[in-house]
Amino acid sequence: MIRISLVALTFLVVCPVVADNNFRGESEYRLLITHLMDTCEVVRANPAIFPYRTFTFGPLGLEVRKASNATEANELRNLHLGATAHAYRLQAERITDYFFCGPLCSPSRKAHLIRQPERFRTLAQRFTEIDGLQLLSVWAPKDEVRVNDLFVLSGTAKEAIPSAEMGFVPSGVWKKWPSLTAYLDSIAVTEAQIDTLTAEMRDIGLSALRREKEGIRLVGVGVGDNESGVLLLKAGANRPKLSQPLADLKQLSILDRVADDLYYYETN
Repeated sequence: MIRISLVALTFLVVCPVVADNNFRGESEYRLLITHLMDTCEVVRANPAIFPYRTFTFGPLGLEVRKASNATEANELRNLHLGATAHAYRLQAERITDYFFCGPLCSPSRKAHLIRQPERFRTLAQRFTEIDGLQLLSVWAPKDEVRVNDLFVLSGTAKEAIPSAEMGFVPSGVWKKWPSLTAYLDSIAVTEAQIDTLTAEMRDIGLSALRREKEGIRLVGVGVGDNESGVLLLKAGANRPKLSQPLADLKQLSILDRVADDLYYYETN
């Protein structure tokens, strides 16, 4: 049985972003309300970590794996952004300000990422060699992590179950695991491997590693449908195009060649 807390019910009633919109998957999305409120608790204790939790594949990100097209996926991600802002009592613009931080912001992100191509290649190779990993994500606080659809939040390991109609992840429906180790054992991955990868990610300044059809997507920062990072193409892969969405239907808005196999990108 799914239980919704009194706080979450209050949020559901007063949040104009959810209450005033009818959209495909609305009933599934409402199951996320409790999750949004739960993630607020850590931020109340340490407000400085808020922007990190909104990273693309972090606890406040949203995947829409069964969206009809990129437009629907982006609209739902932006609706989720508004709901997140409401949960934290922030204007939605305050959240996006962390990404759109002025005219020098995009060039600075690019400069930071593209100066370390060999580290990208080494990290991507290590990630690729671990067959059980499709996605690895970090944010703040430092002891939290996501491995595939398994989130470790406040010391609890729980696997997000994609919703049936829309493929929401998180979906508000979870499978609890005894520990991160128990989940990793099920996919033949060790904690030492995860620790090595996440330490390198944090040192480089990356928030996620994800397998794509063309290679590895190394995510820097992102919020909603906005993201910056690097695409490392595998041998023989075609150069990506601006008209070609990423695997999660984010639309490329910037695509700059760094090397034959390496491209800096931004989405919106």
